[in-house]
Amino acid sequence: MGRAADFKNEPSTNVTSARMNETARIEVEPDPVPIVLILAATLRRAARTPKLAHAIGRTKGNVALKSTVDPQAATMRFGDGGVMIVRGVSDDADVLISADINTMSDEHPPSPRVAGVGRHPKLAFTVSKLLDPPHGTWQQEAQRFFEFATRKPGVPQSMRVVCTDDGSELTIGNPPAAYELHGSRHALLNVFCGNTVLGQDLLDGKLFAVGKLAHLAELTGRSLSWMLGQE
Repeated sequence: MGRAADFKNEPSTNVTSARMNETARIEVEPDPVPIVLILAATLRRAARTPKLAHAIGRTKGNVALKSTVDPQAATMRFGDGGVMIVRGVSDDADVLISADINTMSDEHPPSPRVAGVGRHPKLAFTVSKLLDPPHGTWQQEAQRFFEFATRKPGVPQSMRVVCTDDGSELTIGNPPAAYELHGSRHALLNVFCGNTVLGQDLLDGKLFAVGKLAHLAELTGRSLSWMLGQE
C-alpha cells in the first residue's frame, strides 16, 4: 500500500464475479481519503474471485487498519450484504490491524499486530484473505493494467516488460516498444496489480525503465489511478 494524494471517487460499486451470480457491494464514505480508496480497490480485486465475493457479502463485523508510521487509518464495516469503508479507527471495531503500510507490499513484509483475533478469529481470517487477493501471472496482470492505462491519451501504446529473475519478457501493443520496464517478478506483480505506484518504484530502485519522461509521467498517473480504483 503506497503513499497517495487525496482524490475523490464514486461512493459505491457492485462487483459481480464471472463464474457465479455473486455480487459484492463495496461502498466508500463521501469524499474518501486515499487509504479508503486503496482498500476499496483491493476488495474489488478480491471480489473478482467468486469465493471472496461471497465472503464480502456474508461477512459481518468491523475491521480497522491503522498505519504505524503515519496517521492513515480506515475501518471496513461488513454487513447487510456488503462493506462500507470509512476513514479512521471506528470505536466499535472488532478487529484492529496495525501495520507499516509502506512495507505491506514488500516481498517479506513484517507481520502486522492484530488485536481482537481471539474474540473474532473467523472475521480476522476472512479479512486477511480479502486484503491479499489472488492474482494472475505478471504477464496477465501487465495486460490488465495496460488495457486500463491506454484508455487515456498520452500513454505509450506499446511497452516491453522484462522480468529480471528469469529473463522472460512480454511486449504489449505493436513493436517496436515505446517504453520498457524491467524488474523482478515480485516488483512487476506489485505495480501491475495496483499495490504500488510506478514512479515511486522507479525512485526506490525496485523497477528500471527505458523511455521518455513524458511517458513515465502518464504511466505513473495511470498507475496511481489503478491503485485508487479510479478511471
